[in-house]
Amino acid sequence: MAMKIRTTKYIIKEGFINAYKNKLMSLASLSIITASLIIFGVFFLAAVNLRHNIRTLEEQPEIQVFCYLELDETQINIIEEDIKGNPYVREYKAVSKREAFEKVKTEMFDGKESVLEGLDESIMPVSYIIKLEDSSKSREVVEHYRGLSGVEKVSYPQQAIDFISRITYWIPLISSLLLGILLLVSMLIISNTIKLTVFARRREINIMKYIGATDWFIRWPFIVEGVIIGIVGAVFAFAVVGYGYNALEGRITEDMAKIGVDIIKIVGIKDIAIQIVGIYCLIGVAVGAVGSFISIRKYLQV
Repeated sequence: MAMKIRTTKYIIKEGFINAYKNKLMSLASLSIITASLIIFGVFFLAAVNLRHNIRTLEEQPEIQVFCYLELDETQINIIEEDIKGNPYVREYKAVSKREAFEKVKTEMFDGKESVLEGLDESIMPVSYIIKLEDSSKSREVVEHYRGLSGVEKVSYPQQAIDFISRITYWIPLISSLLLGILLLVSMLIISNTIKLTVFARRREINIMKYIGATDWFIRWPFIVEGVIIGIVGAVFAFAVVGYGYNALEGRITEDMAKIGVDIIKIVGIKDIAIQIVGIYCLIGVAVGAVGSFISIRKYLQV
């Protein structure tokens, strides 16, 4: 009788230990999936914003043509007529000396106007801001105006576009590598979690197998557990990334407005929320299901 009591206590104790270990492993699985998806989300959002800004720059490239300071009105009109008659130019805007001076005073010397005391718009050149019909002709147009008489300088963000393009190429590769490593770790941890659960219930599995239960009948509860862990991890990751990105988006937009930079646009979280949720859920479900499937496979061999 005493032996039966001790055996019962041992079984109960073992059950509590296994349950505690299962909870810890489930928490570890949830944490690593969440961390993996957060890191992936950071790289994904960076790539989305880079691609968006490159597309904006390429679709609406702005070329600014600066005339020499000493040109008279007739010479400036010749340059303007050339721009107006260029078949590649969709629209253009003339920036007068006064407009250029006011812009410099406002953007560069705001609150320090005393530095410009005694100076007026005569120190600024006339310029033209050009938008093209076809961005593929940008290099040709830039070279044309760089060689045009009376043009001092042509400003075009081609180097910035090329630089951002290179970054956009590397970010998906780096994020894919990091995600692959982290998801592999996630899968191993989930697999170990399910192995502990299966080991604790191995007798039940053996009995179910002997009475004719199919492998999939036994396997499904464990796969569902892994899927649930994956989905919960995806929800937590989206909450963290969404909140952080929303706060960062507002701060960057505000800072850009203060310095008058409108060439860089941050994609709103609302515009890509569905896409991120879909990717997160897909990855979370896949990792959870595959990890569970792998872990239980060898325990079904009776």
